[in-house]
Amino acid sequence: GVLAFNKDLFRELNEEGVKIIHLVRKNVLLKYISKETNDIDRKNPVKRFHQAHPESEGEVQALQSIKIGGQVYRMLQYFREQSDQNKYVDDLLTAEFGGDGFHTMYYEDLNNDNQGEMNRIFDFLELEHEKVESQFTKIHKGKHASEYFSEKNKERVEGVIRNSEFAFVLEP
Repeated sequence: GVLAFNKDLFRELNEEGVKIIHLVRKNVLLKYISKETNDIDRKNPVKRFHQAHPESEGEVQALQSIKIGGQVYRMLQYFREQSDQNKYVDDLLTAEFGGDGFHTMYYEDLNNDNQGEMNRIFDFLELEHEKVESQFTKIHKGKHASEYFSEKNKERVEGVIRNSEFAFVLEP
């Protein structure tokens, strides 16, 4: 990601007039679930079903069947690291590109209003609006994030998250 690049590269890109689109996931819990799902899938050479964007209902069902263990303090540490990284990247982009050289787009907004978000990108890039359609199947559609927790740890995990600064990631 962006953190692998140094400030000199950003300065060069800005001088060349390159515009940056920064895609961020607001819900760090779903980001954690995606990370853990990827890790589980990578370790299972027989049953590799995970793609970045599943294209079939079978792939979606396989992904939805994965349960995340209740290492809740590791999860909270991940949330904090991601929040810190997001702020660092935002500050870095603001410092190097100002307000006009980059656009932050949120994954959830893109997911909820694909065409509206794409129109904002077209505006940012000063391009004509085009109709955009996604052919990918949504993994988390209609599923609460807490359904990914293993049953034995579910109440404990939810309780610790609810009592933290990240309570907003859980559904009401």
